Amino acid sequence: MEQLTGAGALAVSDLFSYLEGDWELTRTINDLRMDMPGSMSGTTAITRQPDKDGKPALTYREEGLLCFGDYKETVHRGYEYCFPEAHKALVLFSDGRLFHELDLSSGFFQVEHLCVEDTYRGRFRVESPNVWLSNWHVTGPTKELILDNRYQRLG
Repeated sequence: MEQLTGAGALAVSDLFSYLEGDWELTRTINDLRMDMPGSMSGTTAITRQPDKDGKPALTYREEGLLCFGDYKETVHRGYEYCFPEAHKALVLFSDGRLFHELDLSSGFFQVEHLCVEDTYRGRFRVESPNVWLSNWHVTGPTKELILDNRYQRLG
């Protein structure tokens, strides 16, 4: 696992424009409790959609093949991104609950989300106009996971 820092990060003033588009997604997953590595590779489409108030928003939809040992399955995940400011997004679950804020005006951002008994600690770093990274360390009574994500713009 690479420890993401702000060193060398590319500042993003217009987060909406930066995120919008199609991305190749590569994820490594380390289940520290089971001592089992996994991976997911696929794509993420981040498309323009108006929010419930008609303001510009983005819909995040990832799809890929999840592999853990002999286990393989196609998985999906989705979020909504609302933009109270040009450089800042609110990332919402599909039911409208807040997952986390995202502010990449410095090119780097850290966040923490509490989900029942689990804690999600995230770091985001913009590498270039076409690459961004995220890292999540998830801890709780029944899980301890590290997820490293690499997004490469397609096209």
